[in-house]
Amino acid sequence: MGKVLTLLYHRVTDYKNDPQMLCVTPVHFEEQIKWISSEYKIVRFDDDWGELTDDAVCITFDDGYRDNFLNAVPILNSLNQLATIFVSTGNIDTKKEMWWDELERNFLLEKKYHHSFVLKDKQYGAEFNTVDKAHREDVYKTFHWLLNNFVGIEKRNDWFSQLQNWNGYSRDGREENYSLQTRDLKSIDLKNITIGAHTLNHPRLSMLTYAEQKYEITQSLEKLEMLFNREINTFSYPFGGKADYNSDSIKICQDLYMKRVAANFPGIWDEHTDEFQVPRNIVRDWELEIFKQKIKEFWRG
Repeated sequence: MGKVLTLLYHRVTDYKNDPQMLCVTPVHFEEQIKWISSEYKIVRFDDDWGELTDDAVCITFDDGYRDNFLNAVPILNSLNQLATIFVSTGNIDTKKEMWWDELERNFLLEKKYHHSFVLKDKQYGAEFNTVDKAHREDVYKTFHWLLNNFVGIEKRNDWFSQLQNWNGYSRDGREENYSLQTRDLKSIDLKNITIGAHTLNHPRLSMLTYAEQKYEITQSLEKLEMLFNREINTFSYPFGGKADYNSDSIKICQDLYMKRVAANFPGIWDEHTDEFQVPRNIVRDWELEIFKQKIKEFWRG
């Protein structure tokens, strides 16, 4: 039986201000897909991998940025290749950015800033020095860590409201960071591209109660099933590290009859892999020779 190396992408764009290293340029992405498809069979995330006789590669995207539709899908279609896009549905048909992009917009742009920001919060409240770029980068990293690991959705929205008042920004984001829109999703050829769910608000599931997790997961599924008028049977955990979801997350996906669920830690799928914790290997904006070397390393584990 063949094994499957699952690759994890997020964005395909030339966007430069990328502190989380989520972006792969269209040039590099096309080079990577051309090479990988010349070396391996590319499979969909919802295919029956148990039927494989040779090793294969699966291409996935997390979050559901609009540049997946604008840049990645045309490249995949031109090469007649397959992929899966896991969509966090809360920003569909809005002008909102993902929270980490909104955080970057609040602290890391080239503009004039107030010299400090006072966060009003009973647990984490403090005054943060924002006098120069170096200090703002430190504040960005601190906020990202807190928002990622400790802060729930309601408190996250409160913090961004405070930042909005401090910076004078609208919550509307930058067009280059928009999520997929309904018209984009309905234009995707589902013969080549699988659409999977990725929660409503992209929380760290392990921070939530069972009921909160179930709401996040089912709302994402139901939104996509309504848009496509078909069953959605794949899912990926937001962030996806082993500490980012828990046994409740797995049980909810099992109860919803998910066919396969993607995590985010290195590894290779084989016949013994837990289908509700499929490992994936993150791809960065690598030139082709580096990409080839990384693929070899991924296979070696």
